[in-house]
Amino acid sequence: MNTIPQQSELRALGALFFGATCVSFAAIFVKLIEPLGMGPTAIGFWRTMLGAVILFAATAATRQRILMPWSVMRWTIAAGFLFFLDLYFWHKSILYCGAGMATILANTQVLATAVLGFFVFKERLGRRFAIAVLSAIGGVVLLIGIGSDVEFSSIYIRGVVLGLLTGVAYAHYLIVLKLAGHAREEVVRRSTGQKGRVNYTAMIAWTSLFSALFLGIAAGVDANETMLPPGPRSFLYVAGLALVVQALGWWTISRSLPRVAASRGGLALLLQPVLATVWGYMFFGERLGLLQIVGAVVTLTAIYIGSVSQKRAAVLPTEKG
Repeated sequence: MNTIPQQSELRALGALFFGATCVSFAAIFVKLIEPLGMGPTAIGFWRTMLGAVILFAATAATRQRILMPWSVMRWTIAAGFLFFLDLYFWHKSILYCGAGMATILANTQVLATAVLGFFVFKERLGRRFAIAVLSAIGGVVLLIGIGSDVEFSSIYIRGVVLGLLTGVAYAHYLIVLKLAGHAREEVVRRSTGQKGRVNYTAMIAWTSLFSALFLGIAAGVDANETMLPPGPRSFLYVAGLALVVQALGWWTISRSLPRVAASRGGLALLLQPVLATVWGYMFFGERLGLLQIVGAVVTLTAIYIGSVSQKRAAVLPTEKG
């Protein structure tokens, strides 16, 4: 009787794992590109610009509407600015404190998103969420190296702070993107009298384009940034970042996440920071001490609890990448 729904959710869960795996390479691409002569902000510009081109092409290929009314577009501009802040903070954090560390810290956005959801959408926060927040604070304390033999250099501390700021910026981005979705639903309802599906591919394409605009301005005024990829290898890497992460990973997750239960979706998305930590060790020899590993496990567990403690399943990608 339930074979078809179970098979459908299983396929969506498989797609979610695939999307999380794609996104897990984001920090690795940044660390591969930066030594070739491109700054972190310029990397973000090319990621979002090329990603926007791919997403607009996908929207056109599926014959979906690209242009949006101003009531929706203004929210995508705001989302683009917040995603610009997110990548501006995160790419620097990756270089300062490591791919795995920066990604786990950024994923604390799940908790910040829930708090914002409480104030903006009146979504309820239960006792489990309070436990998740307290656990996450303790986990982050251990993760950043307090009690370990980690050297707290100014660069490392800056990376930790930027990683946490990434989570705050990304949480605001998700809330604004959700508001854009609500605005789009209202436009469809007024024009047709029926509830219409939100074309998140086009919305993320516009968001990526506006993010690229802000990132391009920021990189242009920074004397330490090189805007153009200095060679074919660096261009290949930024193209891979745009295709694998910004376009393929995001598109897959945004389509599959609403089709799975919140508990399974939250667990599947934890694959992204875990894999980012693994890739950091494999590609760059990044290591965590024993207490830091304990902190990472506690933090990820708290993120999972926080992601499933709300009553409704998420309708947007909630992992950082």
